[in-house]
Amino acid sequence: MKITHCPMAQPHGRTPAGRRGKSGLPITRTILALSLAAALLPSAETATAAGTKTKLADDGAPTSAPAVPAMPADAPLPAVDPSDLPVETRRVTLGKLANTNVFKLRTTEGKATINFGLRADELVTKAALRLRYSYSPALIVSQSHLKIVLNDEVVRILPVTKEDAGKPLVADIELDPRFITSNNNLNLIFVGHYANECEDPLHTSLWADVSGSSELQLSVRPVVLKSDLAALPEPFFDGRDNARLRLPYIFAAKPSYETLRAAGITSSWFGKLAKWRGARFPAHLDSAPRGHAVVFATNTERPGFLSKLEPFAGPGISVITNPGDGFSKLLLISGRDGNDLKAAATSLVLGNAVVSGTHVDIKQSREQAPRQAYDAPNWVRLDRPMKFGELIEFQQQLQVFGHVPDPIRIDLRMPPDLFTWKSRGIPVDLKFRYTPPIRASESRMSMGINEELVQAVNLRSAGQGNEFIRLPLPLLDGAMLGEQKEMLIPPFKLGSRNQMQYSFSFTYHKEGACRDTQVENVRAMIDSDSTIDFSGFPHYAQMPNLGYFSNAGFPFTKYADLAQTAVVMPENANAQDIEVMLTLLGRMGESTGYPATRVSVAGPQDESALKGKDLLLIGTAPGQSLLAKWGEKLPAIISGPNRRISQPARSVNFLYDWLGFDTRPDPDVATQEHIQGDGPLAALLGFESPLSSGRSVVAVTAVEPRDLTRVLDVLENDAIARSMYGSAAFVRGDKAESVLAGETYTIGTLPFWTVLWYPLTQRPILMMAVMLAALVASVFGFWKLLKLLTTRRPKGEE
Repeated sequence: MKITHCPMAQPHGRTPAGRRGKSGLPITRTILALSLAAALLPSAETATAAGTKTKLADDGAPTSAPAVPAMPADAPLPAVDPSDLPVETRRVTLGKLANTNVFKLRTTEGKATINFGLRADELVTKAALRLRYSYSPALIVSQSHLKIVLNDEVVRILPVTKEDAGKPLVADIELDPRFITSNNNLNLIFVGHYANECEDPLHTSLWADVSGSSELQLSVRPVVLKSDLAALPEPFFDGRDNARLRLPYIFAAKPSYETLRAAGITSSWFGKLAKWRGARFPAHLDSAPRGHAVVFATNTERPGFLSKLEPFAGPGISVITNPGDGFSKLLLISGRDGNDLKAAATSLVLGNAVVSGTHVDIKQSREQAPRQAYDAPNWVRLDRPMKFGELIEFQQQLQVFGHVPDPIRIDLRMPPDLFTWKSRGIPVDLKFRYTPPIRASESRMSMGINEELVQAVNLRSAGQGNEFIRLPLPLLDGAMLGEQKEMLIPPFKLGSRNQMQYSFSFTYHKEGACRDTQVENVRAMIDSDSTIDFSGFPHYAQMPNLGYFSNAGFPFTKYADLAQTAVVMPENANAQDIEVMLTLLGRMGESTGYPATRVSVAGPQDESALKGKDLLLIGTAPGQSLLAKWGEKLPAIISGPNRRISQPARSVNFLYDWLGFDTRPDPDVATQEHIQGDGPLAALLGFESPLSSGRSVVAVTAVEPRDLTRVLDVLENDAIARSMYGSAAFVRGDKAESVLAGETYTIGTLPFWTVLWYPLTQRPILMMAVMLAALVASVFGFWKLLKLLTTRRPKGEE
């Protein structure tokens, strides 16, 4: 099992806990041979009394159907001796689990909670905690201690001594593995006292700090699972695992484009499930790696270890034992041809809730209507105000407790091309409730966006003023006060991925010396009926912009099902090409929250299938022939040792968005360098499609095929992904350098007056000349009018 942080306590952004290590497996060739046979034949555990398997009907309900001839009954798989299974030891820091560098325990009863989970397919055999901590020298040793509690069981009391006070300490604590379950709470409780009488529980001498580098160590052994589709998406994805999902995909030696399309559909689904964890999908051609994996097979195209299967009668989904290790599972997507694979993959990602058993037949797969533009489930609504309750995962996310609680965090994703120029801001109708503070002038609520302050308001005491409103709240007591505020988020603070923060702070109140102080007796919450309104904004953007792609998969994700996207693969795609394709589609599924059920995959020769679509071009020269054919459109060319790099006349300056004078980027190519070298280099390139105006191409290329995955490595780094821009991003090692050079184009439309005014604001000197000309014309026209009136005045009036 992997150590995981409970999703309910997961902070904003990704927090991968590291990759899984490798270990050997002492299984004899005989057992492997038997396991291979069992992989091809259903085990007794899944056979029904009548020898039937599950069949998926038109309406998605499973029905009884004759057994598939490709999987005749045979002897069950021999039991695997648990002592032969590999034991793996994993270490993860508490700081990674809770996204913090230090746990600060304060007051007389300071507490920190670390949530972690364990995969369902692993068993803990040994557990330990290495705690690094220190505490205040002012503590009374007989009345102070640090208590370690695991799932409500006290596992250790760490005493306080005068000799060790103020020093960095290390304690190794054995944990009983029987106490560890699928979801776990590790509590660090500080009990501290500095005086026998008249003690202030908020005194600054009451402190203990636990370092985020403290480690939780688990030794785990795999559990042999029953083959059952009802467990999906487990064991291939386990929501209790906060490590990056790494799920191998297995193909025949030369997979077809139709097979890759089906694989892309499933990888986008797994990427959607992985969410903030991220996902990688290594490709294996004609081989079975150890561990859980997904495999694709047709009657004419299948991995060698499935060669003895009888011909498939139609699309199907199965779970079999992996012959690579004899105990992990393979998710088999099967069919007569590529169209059957697509039907099976689509049914898997849209109808997996009704599958069970070891195998289901897909009788008919009926796709839903194509998605509309910008309707991705993970993106904000653009047709109406969106309630905060639609943006959160659980209701308690909007409630906090204590005088200075952690901020309430709400994630926002919006289309990168949403045009908010010159708007007054994004309106927020905020409703919130709180316990009335004793001193209102020192208690407040602050709203921030992406860790930047937007507005702060003072909290009122009971009966103060006449603007607050009382709102009913069944879960909280009647003493709660409710307020409603209209706020505006400055549009320049927004990107494609955003987070709103609402921070409450209440003043502590002490009656006097030797009087009790109520430390944590206040509550606050944001009402789920609060709204944010993105409706009414047009869509318009200057392209290419690789920042849109690296952060949101745009413009491909404009349609959540990728209906207007084509992936262009090399004629003979290798494992690296396929891994890049699957992982990028997984990122797009994570962005939209919907699988890419309508994506298409084609080769460089199928130009007729590429017209009218946005293209994701993957591969290296000369295998990806479109790179050479479209060379004049590319901002850079990387072909073996030959490299052509374009430099713009004026690069992007961050002051441009603020000032607009003498900083406007000029993407026209000023220089070109032709270089020869043998070092590793990969690149992301963006340009307008030569086949369809207004359509975008994003190319992933490298000097050598083995360097392609370097692009995936930098995209997994959020800081690097956020810094990308322009038409080219060159990846060297763990760094990426972006540049905007070459032709630009625009997508979307603007209102008539904005079309006239917006280009002028991008050219301040031209705007000043137009304004001056308008002023001169106005003065001249006014002068002509006065002269005309004077000449027409009757003589008697002079």
